Amino acid sequence: MAEERDLPLLYPVLSLQMDPSLRSPTGRGKGIDSIVTERLGRQQEVLAQETRDIYADSANLPTYSGLTHLVVRMFSEDSLAPTHTPDDLFSPEQGCRLVAPFHNGYLIEAEVKALPRLIQAIERPTGYAVQADISRVSALEPFDTVNRLRGRSIKELWDAAPEDDDGRLFVVWLAPFRNRTAQAEVLERIEALSKEQILLPTFTSVRLMVGSPDEAAEPRSVTTPRQSSIARVMRDYRNTGVGRAAVRIPNRDGLVRLLASGASYRIDPVRPIRVAAPGEGTEPLAPANLSNAPIVAVIDGGLHAQSYSAAEAFRATPFVTNAQADRRHGNCVSSLVIHGHAWNSNRSLPELDCRVGSVQAVPHANANRRFDERELVDYLVEVARLYPEARVWNISANQDGVGLDPSEVSVLGHEIGLLARAANILPVISVGNVGPDNSTRPNPPADCEAAIVVGGRQALPDGTPGDGCPSCLSGPGPDGMMKPDLSWFSTLRMLGGVVETGSSYAAPLVSSLAAHTFAQLREPTPDLVKALLINAAEREEHDPRLGWGTPYQGHLPWTCAPGSVTLAWRAQLEPGTAYYWNDIPIPPELVRNKKLFGRASLTAVLRPLVSPYGGANYFASRLETSLTFPTGPKKWSPLLGSMQESTLAEQDARSELRKWQPIRRHCRNFTKGVGLGFSGNHLRLYARVFMRDLYQFGWTHHSQAGPQDVSFVLTLSSADGDKSIYDSTAQALGNFVESAVLNQDIEVNN
Repeated sequence: MAEERDLPLLYPVLSLQMDPSLRSPTGRGKGIDSIVTERLGRQQEVLAQETRDIYADSANLPTYSGLTHLVVRMFSEDSLAPTHTPDDLFSPEQGCRLVAPFHNGYLIEAEVKALPRLIQAIERPTGYAVQADISRVSALEPFDTVNRLRGRSIKELWDAAPEDDDGRLFVVWLAPFRNRTAQAEVLERIEALSKEQILLPTFTSVRLMVGSPDEAAEPRSVTTPRQSSIARVMRDYRNTGVGRAAVRIPNRDGLVRLLASGASYRIDPVRPIRVAAPGEGTEPLAPANLSNAPIVAVIDGGLHAQSYSAAEAFRATPFVTNAQADRRHGNCVSSLVIHGHAWNSNRSLPELDCRVGSVQAVPHANANRRFDERELVDYLVEVARLYPEARVWNISANQDGVGLDPSEVSVLGHEIGLLARAANILPVISVGNVGPDNSTRPNPPADCEAAIVVGGRQALPDGTPGDGCPSCLSGPGPDGMMKPDLSWFSTLRMLGGVVETGSSYAAPLVSSLAAHTFAQLREPTPDLVKALLINAAEREEHDPRLGWGTPYQGHLPWTCAPGSVTLAWRAQLEPGTAYYWNDIPIPPELVRNKKLFGRASLTAVLRPLVSPYGGANYFASRLETSLTFPTGPKKWSPLLGSMQESTLAEQDARSELRKWQPIRRHCRNFTKGVGLGFSGNHLRLYARVFMRDLYQFGWTHHSQAGPQDVSFVLTLSSADGDKSIYDSTAQALGNFVESAVLNQDIEVNN
């Protein structure tokens, strides 16, 4: 069979070149209607007493420059919406400032000596806005050791951290003060704890060299001064107000002292990264010609099979030695990236070959290799800098899931997300396998928002995708994150001729397809590739095991299925402004007896703004989008997407509509019944970006966030598979559309 990339491309995805019209909706403020009247009097008494208790015990509070942290809890059933942020009550006039989101509420820094002013504001509120805040705040409490432990005991936190020669390893997030003097005092406390040997630094000196595969057989680093993790976090915190570092704590008493100091916001155990070991056997023949094949960087145990040497595009200086690396797993994952279809001819897989960039960074389970997340991320930053040609990274490795907080993103997931956004790469990460430590949520770094996270799927007798794999983990991720994104076969044949099961083996199938999608597009971005792959999947609703499904239904993501037309484009949306693409033609192939018949799907991926603290309310921006159709003069009804995210109660919108998730996917099949009555010739697409928790970035207005990047993919399918829908749409759009695919002109058959 000819390779897929050599076949004629008849129906490339179309790139929409149409400018939207803009409208600035009026904002909503806190008025008399925002007050929960029946709760106001009771909450005045409750909050005033809680503030008095805090003030009476203020001598025992950890303070920095006279400031301490308090936790504000909101009534979760009706007060979690951003419009109810209690910044009028907890304002500078009362000596308070919101600094970070917290579970079902907020973290504030409060001036201890000003707490009587806060009591007065609660007991004698001025204005509707302050009354509204009081009626919606359920509790006020110190940010104490219990809150810092996030529901764990000190013993549980200590036991979860890996042992080191002189203690255990933790990632410490410094307390998020906005006041510069308080920040300086936090740094003084960290330095004092370091001098007292309560906090011991780790050291890194990661640098890479470009060399041939043969030259990089063992690790070689450019000699640079070793960086103390404590010195580094102090520098970052001084510059940005946000800092986290891996440290060694010598004993449990030291952990207690750190917690009591108030210098930390969050403490996580350092987590080792692991893979599942496959079998052994003979090696296959590699593809004969890979000179033009796209590259996938494989972050794994390295590529050591000589038969695949021609498929290796580059070999980064290893992070772990050959003796420490999980070589067997690296070989198997690489073989699936290179040509998984050749090993699995009884599976419905596209015949796509890839080259690999070997990034030897994952040790085997028994390796004596200690490293923390920051050291690994520093290494990966250098990989991204030196090998920008690898736009897709395959990470078939996960950390254990013991003690994961369901509301917080892991350190590694957060760091890889920041790296991916900065380097413009698309990580493809396995969701992880069910184990004794976790059977309920993705294993880090599968909580990386920027990644395509891949779950496992069984195969039906005909070789097509079936149910979810019971050996692979399911979603959701932290803070309701819709992970996995996609799923594919997790039981596969691979290097050695053995058959193995695990999410490690599903991820390479998606990586290969993503790399080819990058290579085919004129102007690819990670989010546009992600949107096209999700758009190609078959599911209309997200499933916690399958995600949106499998991104291959017999046609490739950059092509249109027969009987359909797909438009793809990117836009920069200013928060708070409504955007309308008004003139998307209704193809005649969607019309039957003057009614709409067919199927449509809209996939949009927002590049979200995320919280620097990795906790609750992780996504600080959201996208609302809908495709509407005309039903009368100046009257539009939703065809895809109801826009109820802005009308339902916040808790319902989060749980039912995944309101704050950056992927929006709306599908509708209207091939049955009498169809949809309409009046007009065009569809209209609406989109708007909303913001929340601006205070954590030091902003006061959503315009300070700047334009937000969104990738859109819209597919219209005729009810009877009429292929002319492609030509009629392209012809109607004329100069407002071009091929999204390289070296492929649009041929319209009249």
